[in-house]
Amino acid sequence: MTAGVVTTQAERTLAAGHWLLAAAPLRAQAQAEWEEHGAAWLKPGVLFSALSIPAEVLHAAVGLDSPQACAGPLTEVLEDGPLFFRPDEFQGRGSYTALVPARVARLRVPLPGVVTLPQCALLLVPAPNRTEPANGGPWWVTPLNGPGLLCSPERVAALAGLGRDALAAKRARQDA
Repeated sequence: MTAGVVTTQAERTLAAGHWLLAAAPLRAQAQAEWEEHGAAWLKPGVLFSALSIPAEVLHAAVGLDSPQACAGPLTEVLEDGPLFFRPDEFQGRGSYTALVPARVARLRVPLPGVVTLPQCALLLVPAPNRTEPANGGPWWVTPLNGPGLLCSPERVAALAGLGRDALAAKRARQDA
């Protein structure tokens, strides 16, 4: 009989942070930026891709109006996949960024309502322990649960589609 291995959330967060730092152009600089500013510039492409969705689209998808309120439903739908919020994106209305498998950017298949960051584009990523809003920077709505544990791109696309449809229906009602 083999004993199971138990890891704490702190250990998973630390491991996820080390994994993310492998995507940094300058690892030591990114680590320092996380410690000093709570966010660092990383390059998606090898370890992961990034999908950015306007906040209003995801809010419409779950029927709630803030990242804090959306956290529970988004965590459930994305099956604990990593998702962070940037309040300064999309003309200050905010965006969510989902980390997905690297193959997504290589496929170059457009996902309606979703911006797929190109490989090697710089992405401002919150420190792994940044799980609450602070100083207007990005923060994890659903933190990484461990190295390589990513969102399903199909689930992200489905959420974006649901949100787009909900917004279109709302606009149609307003125009009627």
